[in-house]
Amino acid sequence: MAKPPKDTKGPIVKTGPTKGQNRSRNDDGKWRAKRSDAGKSRPAKDNSGGGKKGCFITTAACELRGLPDDCHELRVLRRFRDDVLVTSREGRALVEEYYRVAPRLVLIVEVNGEHDNIWREIQSTVDHIERDNHLAAITSYRFMFERLRSMAD
Repeated sequence: MAKPPKDTKGPIVKTGPTKGQNRSRNDDGKWRAKRSDAGKSRPAKDNSGGGKKGCFITTAACELRGLPDDCHELRVLRRFRDDVLVTSREGRALVEEYYRVAPRLVLIVEVNGEHDNIWREIQSTVDHIERDNHLAAITSYRFMFERLRSMAD
């Protein structure tokens, strides 16, 4: 039986699923350091099993262009979501709707020849965000989202 954390005199995890337990050890036997993201909120998980960080449509479009998951467009859109959209009730409602509907729209991006159109709309949205034109950014992305949604119905 494992000893309680206070008996091992090791560092105790303060948050997360292993809260109250000792941190694990490295291969050399030393206690692991704190996570670099300790105290920061984690990105929303997607339920599609793909391990993506929530920008389903944009991630699919970026992957088709051979761009990494931390490309400029995804960073800008995720920062906009986290720093702007979720700070208002209306923005949170948009994000929730997106998470509910977008996973089923990814196939349209990947299969239906919409990749170039989607990419242009993503670029337009990113341009609006970078110019601090938040209303135009929301309108642009929403237009793309609704167009894809109409194709799925």
